[in-house]
Amino acid sequence: MKSTIINIFKYIFFLGLGVFIFWLIYRKFDMQEIVTAFMEVNYFWIAASLVFSVMSIVSRALRWRLLIDSIGYKTRFINVFLSCYVLYLVNLFIPRAGEVARCSVVSGTDKVPFPKLVGTMIVERLADTITLAFLAVVIFLANIPTIKLFFTAHPEMTNKIESLLTARNIIILFALMLLGFAAIVYLWKRRKARKKTEKKESIWSKFMEGIYSISKLENKWLFLGHTMFIFLMWLAMLYVVFLAYEPTEHLGIRAGMVTFLMGGLAMLAPIQGGIGPWHFMVYQTLFIYGIPMREGRIFAFIAHTTTNLVYILLGAIALVFIFALNSGKISLSSKKSMGK
Repeated sequence: MKSTIINIFKYIFFLGLGVFIFWLIYRKFDMQEIVTAFMEVNYFWIAASLVFSVMSIVSRALRWRLLIDSIGYKTRFINVFLSCYVLYLVNLFIPRAGEVARCSVVSGTDKVPFPKLVGTMIVERLADTITLAFLAVVIFLANIPTIKLFFTAHPEMTNKIESLLTARNIIILFALMLLGFAAIVYLWKRRKARKKTEKKESIWSKFMEGIYSISKLENKWLFLGHTMFIFLMWLAMLYVVFLAYEPTEHLGIRAGMVTFLMGGLAMLAPIQGGIGPWHFMVYQTLFIYGIPMREGRIFAFIAHTTTNLVYILLGAIALVFIFALNSGKISLSSKKSMGK
């Protein structure tokens, strides 16, 4: 009961924080100005953004199936694909809960043990985190002068980053990474040593089997290719919105890459849909490229709104299709999923 109250409080707090930041950004805007901007947008490029979005979901579903296949379970592509839309829909309302939701869906539709799916999901998240870190370094090195301008304009962010990147914190992080790696190696060796005659697996061993799915992949390069393609599609989704809005249509791909990176950093905040922080980071980044604050804010509003409206619409449709396609077969009970 206590943990539930704490979770509810956290949900309300972060939602309120995001809404407050959003209100600060747009409090002086006339709604008619926003409506006019939406009417003048080139919807050909908005449609292109939707196409890139769908392509990223297709690739994400195919990548996840590679991990699930590697632990010996066959899934229907349509179920995995639709569950990825459920992920985005749930995350818009409850940050980080979408991952659990998609695992619950596939566990119910395709009878894959829930703990094993959670294990494969963690492998996916780890791959995305490593890729984001790699791309952040590449984008940072390729755009050092521009990024310097951003942090010069926001010294408070520089101070926060410097306080985090102390030698002590770096050593602690490195030590934790080594301990985590050692723990995984130890658990893997322990699992290999178990007797094959053991009939009943524990929930923990099922979870760890999902984690080890990466070691069983037949085509690791395909997994890596999907991961890079997903990020490429995310970048393309944002960049084509530049082309849809007249004040930003002249910006090049470098501006798109830096804006994508800054927006991605904002999404690390546990705020529903990144509302508020994402808008702030995007319009402040665009200002460095000569886009006036007002137009930058309108762009952020257009890009965020169109993307998330699509996720809400397609996520709701996905839920309907999942139940229609698997009528009588699906059970979202985590208890039943864990017991299988």
